[in-house]
Amino acid sequence: MKVAILAVGNEVLCGKTLNTNSMFIAREVEGMGGKVTHQQVVPDQIEEIVRGLEIAYTYADLVITIGGLGPTVDDLTRDGVAKYFEVELVYDEDIYQGICDYFKRSHQDIPENNVRQAYKFAGGLVLPNNNGTAPALFLQKDLQTIFLLPGPPSELELIFNDSVRPYLVSQIEERKITNSYRLCGIGESVAEGKIIHLYKQYPHLNIAPYCAVDKVDYIVTTLERYRTELEAFDEEFRTIMKDYYIGNQSTDLPNEIVRLLKEKGLTLATAESCSGGLLSSTLINVEGISTVFLEGIVSYSYESKLKRLDINVDRLMEYGAVSEEIAHDMAVNLREISGADVTVSITGIAGPGGGSELKPVGLVYMAIDVCGQIFLKSYIFNGNREKIRQRTVAEALYWLYYHIKAL
Repeated sequence: MKVAILAVGNEVLCGKTLNTNSMFIAREVEGMGGKVTHQQVVPDQIEEIVRGLEIAYTYADLVITIGGLGPTVDDLTRDGVAKYFEVELVYDEDIYQGICDYFKRSHQDIPENNVRQAYKFAGGLVLPNNNGTAPALFLQKDLQTIFLLPGPPSELELIFNDSVRPYLVSQIEERKITNSYRLCGIGESVAEGKIIHLYKQYPHLNIAPYCAVDKVDYIVTTLERYRTELEAFDEEFRTIMKDYYIGNQSTDLPNEIVRLLKEKGLTLATAESCSGGLLSSTLINVEGISTVFLEGIVSYSYESKLKRLDINVDRLMEYGAVSEEIAHDMAVNLREISGADVTVSITGIAGPGGGSELKPVGLVYMAIDVCGQIFLKSYIFNGNREKIRQRTVAEALYWLYYHIKAL
């Protein structure tokens, strides 16, 4: 089934409102086995809504509109749809009584303009809205189908699940099946190079990568008839990506680190310079981390490294704060100071100033002390100050996960 999404509203068109509704609908439709073939946004004007529908129906037989069902003069989706289909809008007393009951439950007076919401299409259906005043509408005419959904996400999602989903399920001939994979510690281009041969090897699978600063997700979708092919892909993909695969797209790396620490009975402490506490802050967002996280030190200055981490002044002067040697000492000394089983240290140059030819902006050193075993690594990250700090923390999290898991 081919589905088009038509969002109506000046606030969406100009970017004042983030269009999360279209994302929700597209994800749900695709997950059920349908195909979203077109999306667009039009302003609150009847002629633009009509034109939007004309375009949408060249891509699909079913259109889902979003918004424009409220009580104000700029809520014109009903009017635009009625004009396109050449059907009459008729007053429905049951709809109006439902609106009145909604206001009575909250002990509010009923605004006069809410009567605008009590109109439906002649020959169409009304879909109840238990979270608001605007009922959703449904119409079929001349082999074209349309659902009109309200804009507030809490209302739209409830109506979609209660009324739209059952209809779509009944119309979709074959369901889709999906696997998702989350990779950390690897970039999109490198990941692609490792699995590029799988695209031809598994021609019935739709393999789609989604890249962020701290992860690469792969969403792999196919029809139920190709389940065996998806299972074979799954085994091969996991084997190729065994060093980077942490779970499905809902897997959270900080949560996984805390889970592993608890599972192995280990404690953790951090010492950060250029990342400025971003690593410890990210970890502390995990519920229940207090049982494994002992402390986080932000030793930004030379003085702090000397006083808080007991770094030897001669080594600090000889190698400089941004060096493999000082990263090593920060992690080792922190383990002695805190008593943690695992420590991680970060020192680098986040910029925009402070770099040199030998030590450029973006240079970062990390050290991890895992029960007395030291691992050292250096990076040169590109981007602005914020991007460098984000990349630093993303690599630190992956490195922690990798070495803790290996124990």
